[in-house]
Order: sequence, then structure tokens, then C-alpha cells
Amino acid sequence: MALETKAGTATEVRAASARDAEELLRLRVAVLAGEPVTAEWRATFLADMKSQLGRNLDLVGYVAETGDTLAACAVGTVYRGIGGPGYPQGLWARIHLVVADPRFRRRGLASECMNALVADLRARGCTSIELRSSDEGVHLYRSLGFVEHGTYMALPHLTGTR
Repeated sequence: MALETKAGTATEVRAASARDAEELLRLRVAVLAGEPVTAEWRATFLADMKSQLGRNLDLVGYVAETGDTLAACAVGTVYRGIGGPGYPQGLWARIHLVVADPRFRRRGLASECMNALVADLRARGCTSIELRSSDEGVHLYRSLGFVEHGTYMALPHLTGTR
């Protein structure tokens, strides 16, 4: 889908592919908010994106491309959970990454990537789509229909040891 940004730059929103791995890494690092970025993490992220985007049907992403750079992206995963009355198929999605490059913010590009991603996830049969929001992202997600849901809790930074 071609868009015209406020600055008049043509931008294409399309499905992400393995060729976008380096740019997705650049965008991901931009929103880590002080978390350590190790060489090992970078290598793992790149390897995952290169080997899975466009090949693993459970990893789904959309990007807004301007020239040879990505201006925004939205990436999520599909997983099978336990079905219930409101979620009979048991297919859920989690959105892991939504970023707009600072040079392209406030142009609706992250919204367009999110719209494409959500439509794709719904078409795959996901009956629940979840995400964790930064303070900056709350307005965007609410405008797309996301609502706060109870209390989300996690055990962060688990290692492979038991």
C-alpha cells in the first residue's frame, strides 16, 4: 500500500521479509530504552529475522519503506494457547515490536503498519492480540482499539537454568 507522508515522501507499507533484518535491528535498538544491547543479542536477532521472516508463518511483520530505509515497522507472533468461550480457536498473537524511526514520526506510518499486521493476524484466525505498551505508544494502541486488560505480570530475564 503506497502512502504519501506529510513531507511528500512516498512510502510503501508491505510485508516484512528476511531482507529487512538489518533495518529491523536498527529500529529495534532505537526503542530499547537503556536495556543492554550485546553483540550476542544483535546476532541472535539478526539470525532470527533472516531465517524466519517470510518463512515461518508464526512470525508476521509489516514495514513502511521510504527509499532504502525502513521508516516504521510492526512485528508479532502467532501462538496456540488454550481456547475458551471468547477464544474458541485458541490462536493468539503477541505484538513484539512497533517502531517509527524518529525522522518519520507523526506521519501515521506506525499506525499503517499496525493496521496491516492486525488485519493479517485476524485473517489467520487470531481471536486475541496482545502487546505491552510504552508510555509513548498508549495513544496509538488505544486509537486502534486496544484496551488495558487486567494486570499483566511476567517473570523477566529467565535463564535456561532450573
